[in-house]
Amino acid sequence: MRRDMKTASQIESKQRSLTLSLPFLVAFSALAFEFSSGVLRAEETPAPSATPAVQGAVGISPTPAPTIPPSVHAVGVHNWKRLEQRHVYPETHAQRGDTIWLDIINFEDWVNSLEKKPDDHEIKDLVLYLDHFPLLGVSRVYSYKWNPQYTPKGKDGSPPIKYSVTTVGFPLVRNESAKDAWSHVLNEPVLARRVIVSAGFKSGEEIPSEVTPDKVTGEDQQFYLTIIPPFRTAFGFIVILGALIVFFALARYTDIIRDTAAPRRPDGQRPYSLARGQMAFWFFLVIASYFFLWIVTGDMNTLNSSVLALIGISAGTALGSAFVDAAKPVPVGSPGNQPIVDVTRPHNEVVMELKKLRADTEQELEALQKARALISPSDKQALDDNEQQQNEVRERLANYRWQNAYFAWPTWKGVMYDLLAENNLISFHRFQIFVWTLILGIMFVASVYNELTMPEFSATLLGLLGISAGTYVGFKLPETKAA
Repeated sequence: MRRDMKTASQIESKQRSLTLSLPFLVAFSALAFEFSSGVLRAEETPAPSATPAVQGAVGISPTPAPTIPPSVHAVGVHNWKRLEQRHVYPETHAQRGDTIWLDIINFEDWVNSLEKKPDDHEIKDLVLYLDHFPLLGVSRVYSYKWNPQYTPKGKDGSPPIKYSVTTVGFPLVRNESAKDAWSHVLNEPVLARRVIVSAGFKSGEEIPSEVTPDKVTGEDQQFYLTIIPPFRTAFGFIVILGALIVFFALARYTDIIRDTAAPRRPDGQRPYSLARGQMAFWFFLVIASYFFLWIVTGDMNTLNSSVLALIGISAGTALGSAFVDAAKPVPVGSPGNQPIVDVTRPHNEVVMELKKLRADTEQELEALQKARALISPSDKQALDDNEQQQNEVRERLANYRWQNAYFAWPTWKGVMYDLLAENNLISFHRFQIFVWTLILGIMFVASVYNELTMPEFSATLLGLLGISAGTYVGFKLPETKAA
């Protein structure tokens, strides 16, 4: 009985559970059906069109591959013996007459980047550039393109970059078309100068020149142009210096630039001639400048009309002075104011003897003055003889004083006195021609050094120098008549 009651209660409990679960099952089935319907509608509904921004993004080209900017990457002197090692050990010191090579990176990219391409824009149309000046007459002598090159892989894992290398060779020559550019490069010359080397077209487009670290030393690459060749310069310097030493020796011990018609100096020599000295000055200045310009530029046609005019004026001045001096009444062998001492002895001994002669002469003059006091006023003859003796002693004393002062001068002061004095008097006409010669000489040297050319003096300036020379010669005429 109990078992039947228990079974009935279990059956009743199960029925209540089924009755409560049925609504949940119905609700779950409805949700599942709704979800399936939504999926089907989504598949059947067409997708909306993309926005303009999205549509444009679809057509964007991919980011261009990285590249190396075009440039002149390396420069060196062409040497067949070291052709294989030219990049490892490049020769970076060149001079006129050498051939240099340039490695150009991505030449085609540079040409394509030009806003306006010239008509001739090939490798064969390149000209050499030095310090951004085109050497218009200097064209390539060879060129070749290397196989494509690749940069090393980046530390960040970036891939190598492909680039092209074109090697071009140029001769360092100075011709008529390139003279102006060479003048800018070579002016104010030194032994060697660092220059920027590049290439470009005649129309003015220049490839950028890149200073890259040297792979061997780790220092920046530097390219030097030898402007003053040491060997040829040393040889010419020795020749010119030797000629100058010989000239000074002749000037000191001979009459090569002395005034042979003038009275002798206290040391027994003839005085130096201003006109002949001026002629020698321009001779050495012109010949040294001519050799210097040939060393630096290689040009042998550097003389011009102004140089010829300067040499002509100086030669005419010396010739006119010689004609005037030849008319002077002073005999060639006139002793002038020579001292009665041996001037070949050491300088200090000559000065000491002159001081002694001067002291003795002063005592002699005092003795004559005392003797005059003892002469009777009525003895006119004795008074006249005493006066004549005193005048002679005073003249000798003045001569000794002048000679003593002259020997006490340094050598340069004595030479300057010879050039500026006439008959022991400093004259302005000598001074003005001396100053004009010195000023024009300084201008001459500055022009040769800065502009690498002989100066072109105007006709007015040359005429002024001619007037100065004529004044010098003209003032010698009254001196001749007075003598």
